[in-house]
Amino acid sequence: MTDVTDATRDAGADATIRACLSLDQPRSFFLFAGAGSGKTRSLKDALEGLDTQTLTALRKHNRKIAVITYTNAAADEITRRVKADPVFQVQTIHSFAWSLIEGRTADIRGWLKSNLQTEIAEIRAAHENGRAGKAHDERVKKMASKAKRLERLAEIRAFTYSPVGDNFGRDALQHTEVIALAAHFLTESETFQNIVLARYPFILIDESQDTMRPLMEALLTFEARHRGRIALGLLGDTMQRIYTDGLRDLDKRVGDFAQPAKQMNHRSRARIVDLANAIRRDDDGRQQRAREDKPGGTVRVFLAPSEGTDRAAFEASTRVEMARITGDSAWQNAEAIKTLTIERHMAAARLGFSELFEPLSKPDKLKDGFRDGTLPAMRLFTHRVLPLVTAQRNGDAFAGMAVLRDGSPLVDKRGIRVGRVGQATGLDAARAGVAALMTLFKDERDPSCAEVLAVVAEHRLFPIPDQLRPCLPDDSPVAQEMADILAELGPFFDEPDLTTPEAAPPTETTISGAWTQALEAPFSQVARYRAYVEDRSPYGTHQGVKGLEFPRVMVIADDVLTRFKGLASYETLFGVKPLGPDAQKKADKGEETTIERTRRLLYVTCTRAEESLALVLYSEAPDTIRRFLISNGWMAADEIVMATTDGTDQEATLQR
Repeated sequence: MTDVTDATRDAGADATIRACLSLDQPRSFFLFAGAGSGKTRSLKDALEGLDTQTLTALRKHNRKIAVITYTNAAADEITRRVKADPVFQVQTIHSFAWSLIEGRTADIRGWLKSNLQTEIAEIRAAHENGRAGKAHDERVKKMASKAKRLERLAEIRAFTYSPVGDNFGRDALQHTEVIALAAHFLTESETFQNIVLARYPFILIDESQDTMRPLMEALLTFEARHRGRIALGLLGDTMQRIYTDGLRDLDKRVGDFAQPAKQMNHRSRARIVDLANAIRRDDDGRQQRAREDKPGGTVRVFLAPSEGTDRAAFEASTRVEMARITGDSAWQNAEAIKTLTIERHMAAARLGFSELFEPLSKPDKLKDGFRDGTLPAMRLFTHRVLPLVTAQRNGDAFAGMAVLRDGSPLVDKRGIRVGRVGQATGLDAARAGVAALMTLFKDERDPSCAEVLAVVAEHRLFPIPDQLRPCLPDDSPVAQEMADILAELGPFFDEPDLTTPEAAPPTETTISGAWTQALEAPFSQVARYRAYVEDRSPYGTHQGVKGLEFPRVMVIADDVLTRFKGLASYETLFGVKPLGPDAQKKADKGEETTIERTRRLLYVTCTRAEESLALVLYSEAPDTIRRFLISNGWMAADEIVMATTDGTDQEATLQR
């Protein structure tokens, strides 16, 4: 009998996956893999372990194995491990969705036509009953934009799409449209389904719990309809679902799938694994084992009153105390610690880009793209203007021209080709535009984003995304184009009859209103924002650190400073506050509650730690949280450090 070791304990799960990847008898599977379990390694091993006969058959019939990863970095790593073998099509979910629909111009045009007509009708209905004001103006411009796009659909010869951000121009599709199109064709087009079946015997999806609900539901429907002809392999952990558009009950929708599970946590030391097990014990009961060669580890909770605590000072003293407890002097260096917050706005406040962050984190149609750095309108500043300004400040003309060549219509072939003498008037216009832009920064001035946008639009340095056009001055060339469109559409956009009953004003921050407010932020905040979303700062959130690990982690829970109250509440999780009436009704119906969301977020953040973990909790009732942690077996009494507040200087001090 072979001894089971930490390295071989999960070998059975990997063997099950290999058996499912059979061309003769493909079987779908859902691999449960908790934090640090080596989920991605299992995926790599499964791909590398495919036998020569299978690979030869795939190549002979020009078939591929689709491997869908969560990030481009993960895709690059898997591609490297399989030696860039073209039989493996390794992509992110957006890239994969686009690969399914790319080139289907007539089908895409038909879907867009129907979808645009529906959207215009819905906006028109709201417009007829709407009141004058910003919401009314935004509806007018939105209808104009959609009507213009509808009118020009027939002119498009081929649609374009970039999975990594910028999608400008009338032929460009947006991220949500690509996902919706792929989901639609997977379930509604028999021809499309047969093409997918012929192309892919296996579709493997990493981090499947966070795959967008419409596409995941379409894939499940597609798999059930063609079971036995394709293997849909899902890898993930529902406890680590961090986005609301993931499929909440994914683990309950795969009853006929093989369901291998991994037990080991290879990342964290034993004490951290024990805490992670305690956090999820009341959720799904799944438990992990720590490696025998990773005993020990340090976990501490630091509790401070919500009111009267100087947070910066308290967190600094926490780092000093962790250095003393662990004997690890690196804890005293904030740059050596990964500090995780439940919301990005807390990190934004600490890093100094709140004025830019706050408005754009509220509207549903902006917040996800803005928070992960893919919002096209924001990328105008982060990936066009900022690199151009940086290059000019550094005196790097080559880098500046590279930015212009990559994104400015002034220096494309059509822009610079003028007359027989070859005069580069496009280049001249670009130089004039850059000079006007840099004038804004003269004498170390920090202009607003609105000022920068106005100059970019006036000189046509870069294309202006539709979302930003309503924010331009009325006399700008781009704004005048929109006015001309409205004039052509005529009575379709008449002012509402204000003598009739009016609908209630919208409660959600309007998109144009959010942008107008955000554009008041100093341009310097753009660089801080970009550094944050690209994970080049010591701060992060549960969304940004998925799959990552750090030796030292500090998790900050602060309900008082939480902007989006429905997202999570640590005080509700820890019994300080009860569920509200609406939340209780949802709980009674079996719907997701604040407690469930908060538990998941806490699990994700705590399990990033390898060696030591500090939880900094601010509460109106620290003693209640202390009792909860001890009575539920999460923490020992000597692992909790309380703070008191000196009413004179308002500084919290640690009590050991």
